Amino acid sequence: MRGLLARSALGAPVLAALALSALPARADGPRASAAAAARAGGPRITAAPVARRGPRASADPWVGFPAKPPGRAYAPLRAADPWFGDDKMRHFCASIALAGGGYALGSLTTSDLRQRLALGAAVALGAGLAKEVYDATGHGTPSVRDFVWDALGTSAGLGLSLWFDLAATPIQF
Repeated sequence: MRGLLARSALGAPVLAALALSALPARADGPRASAAAAARAGGPRITAAPVARRGPRASADPWVGFPAKPPGRAYAPLRAADPWFGDDKMRHFCASIALAGGGYALGSLTTSDLRQRLALGAAVALGAGLAKEVYDATGHGTPSVRDFVWDALGTSAGLGLSLWFDLAATPIQF
């Protein structure tokens, strides 16, 4: 996949990034803090209980926590992480674009299919892993499900790239 087809495939990540930027923002929003929950009239959330050691240790790990007020349920700090959310589609589409772009870059440098596939997978999975590490440092909500969608998008992007590459390659007898 050399020449004009390879150069036009390099534009796919740019077009995908433009399409992803037009999508609506994440529906569940950022994670709520304990102070925000308290200001909203929710329950006070304290630190996790510490198990005591010794003869006076209680079997109940929640000793020392305030009792739940009658008629009020504790609200979770953040919404559950669904498998089919808006952010999962973003991870999938971005991984398709990155894998296709990595494959196209590999096609400009080598004629070996395995090296092209490896470069595309490294670019897409590396970006997905970097995003989850960034989220884990306190800038977002890390999720294994997001990385699963990154892997699915990577495989779809590499499959499409390989399909287009083999379709554009003339058959030699």
